[in-house]
Amino acid sequence: MTSTTRALILQPDDSRQRVIDALSRSSIEFTQHSFIDIEPISVKPKTFNDYDGVIWISKNAVRFAAQSGFSFHPATSMFAVGPTTARLAANTFGTSTRCPTFKHDSESLLDLPELLDVDNQHWLIIKGEKGRDLLFDTLRARGAKVDSIDVYRRVKRVLNDDRQVTQWMNTVNLIVVTSAEQLGYFLSSLPREAGSWLSRCDWIVPSERLRDLIPFVAADTITVTGSATESKMIEAIIKHG
Repeated sequence: MTSTTRALILQPDDSRQRVIDALSRSSIEFTQHSFIDIEPISVKPKTFNDYDGVIWISKNAVRFAAQSGFSFHPATSMFAVGPTTARLAANTFGTSTRCPTFKHDSESLLDLPELLDVDNQHWLIIKGEKGRDLLFDTLRARGAKVDSIDVYRRVKRVLNDDRQVTQWMNTVNLIVVTSAEQLGYFLSSLPREAGSWLSRCDWIVPSERLRDLIPFVAADTITVTGSATESKMIEAIIKHG
């Protein structure tokens, strides 16, 4: 049976291959694009021995920290927002890394028992420039001393071909967005007349926070997966199709 779904998947370049492999086995037509380029921020190599816990915000945080020559005391507890980042951190630094079981966001990470009782502890957050402050502010409010290090920045990838947008508007009926940055850059690249197309599309997003950034779409047309992992997004796309 041929699917009527024509999906536009807005996600980082490094997630492309797994999605391509999975969806190519289905009848769903799709195209992928990223509105974000990632640039490293120069950080001096350092060994971190005096932290009770380290939080990894993303796979890019792990990669660029490793490239910068970061190392950690073997007893340091490590945490990540999602399982893909947790696995990468564990494999890269040789330390078991925990993450929330079901929903993969900062709010769920903060609900882990180890992050509830942090009074007088010293924590480090490794992230991208201009990331959310929720983890930093909440851990401080719970009595921890918190440091953060930015190891990369996101910059907008300019869409130079107007024909690409026209093609999307004429064919796409499902939009999949994995981050607020992708959504913001995507919307700012569209012409005014794209509004009616956006409102006709179904949407798949990883979180309620991202869903709330799409007020121009009926709530029942937005699917929230609870995670930005490739497997969760693929599952939602196939289920839609």
